[in-house]
Amino acid sequence: IDVKAFNVGAHAHYLAKKMKLTATFPDGATKTLLQIDDWDFAWQDQYPFEEFVALPKGTRLDGWITYDNSSENPRNPSNPPKRVTWGEQSTDEMGSVGLLVVAAREDDMPTLQQVYAQHVRQAAMTRPGLRRLMMSMPGRQPQR
Repeated sequence: IDVKAFNVGAHAHYLAKKMKLTATFPDGATKTLLQIDDWDFAWQDQYPFEEFVALPKGTRLDGWITYDNSSENPRNPSNPPKRVTWGEQSTDEMGSVGLLVVAAREDDMPTLQQVYAQHVRQAAMTRPGLRRLMMSMPGRQPQR
């Protein structure tokens, strides 16, 4: 369905360097929805758009997060660098770029809610990090 974006969220820990979220519209045009070229841990937040961003049905979203676990990264908490895996602690690493949307037509809101719920269930079953995170939340265990 057609949706309208109103907010973008960014989350990562100390090793993230860059974040980007782009929309590719059905006609091939692109729009950058988020771009941070020098990530700072303190920037984990929600960023509202000044105006709704129309995303027609068929729009593709692409998100990227680049990490730097080298000694050249001044924000690396480990000196010398050590092996880092996914986890919830600040010295672990994870990352997400989220987009908040509403249906462009109020009548389509139930469809959006249903498709989103299906997506979350499928993602929780196929993405180990997300599944681990959801299993740690009381009352929020993914169901098959």
